[in-house]
Amino acid sequence: MESVQVLIEQFIRYMKTEERSSEHTLRAYRNDISDFFECISEKDSFVGIEEINTQIVRRWIAEMIRKGLTPRSVCRKSAALNSFFKYLIRKGKVTVNPVDGIAKPKISKKHPVFIQEDKIAAILNSTKNTQDYSLLRNYVIIETFYATGMRVSELANLQHSDINFSLKQIKVLGKCNKERFIPMTNAIKQILEEYISLKRSFFPNPENNFLFLTSKGKRISVNSIYLNVKKNLRTGGLTGKASPHVLRHSFATHMLNSGADLNSVKELLGHANLTATQIYTHNTFEKLKQIHNKAHPRA
Repeated sequence: MESVQVLIEQFIRYMKTEERSSEHTLRAYRNDISDFFECISEKDSFVGIEEINTQIVRRWIAEMIRKGLTPRSVCRKSAALNSFFKYLIRKGKVTVNPVDGIAKPKISKKHPVFIQEDKIAAILNSTKNTQDYSLLRNYVIIETFYATGMRVSELANLQHSDINFSLKQIKVLGKCNKERFIPMTNAIKQILEEYISLKRSFFPNPENNFLFLTSKGKRISVNSIYLNVKKNLRTGGLTGKASPHVLRHSFATHMLNSGADLNSVKELLGHANLTATQIYTHNTFEKLKQIHNKAHPRA
């Protein structure tokens, strides 16, 4: 049988080509599965992949908990190993999945962090700049996140051809290469038109078609977007958690608070099912309680 490392790389290629997993997911899978085999090599004198059993996996999970890993991290690593063994079974490399049926640590539900509507308006007003390309780009990125709720990887991959001004919609390529279309408000339409006009004056002959570029005309990275958003949210006065995902949470929460139905928000966010979208209902329920307490005569 092939070595463990060869099997891991075969699995990663499968996840990339067949499952269309993102680079971030592929890195996490590779690291998590490799960590498992490094751990059991030290603890169990590992001799062959077909000899891994439920007891070994349970000891690995117990070791992670002993080291202080969070329940969320333990569950993520276990899920990666579970997917790996499912792949090995399909390929006929092993006959049993040793991860199957093992109890995982309970994850406490974390409510999504979002920015209050008045606060986000102040942040956007404080970060706008129409003269400097990089400053305007960063402002437009924040506006686009808040107007669409898209993921940071989706925004980094946006191309000019994805923006349809006549139909007022943005085509987004989500997880597993699934396309969805997000409507453009008049405000974001005008902001994008201003940005593209300035961008063309800086880069009349760009070497690529990506919407957001660095100051040198290169495609902007996910990490750069993350850092720029964090910096601009801090500059705008945000003291709590600051990231592109906070803007995505804010988009979803504010949409629901304004009366949007859950299914519509699910489609806009690109969620595969309603379970992922329902995390935002807690925030909207809290607002309903506040309104009830203020409005009811006997509250």
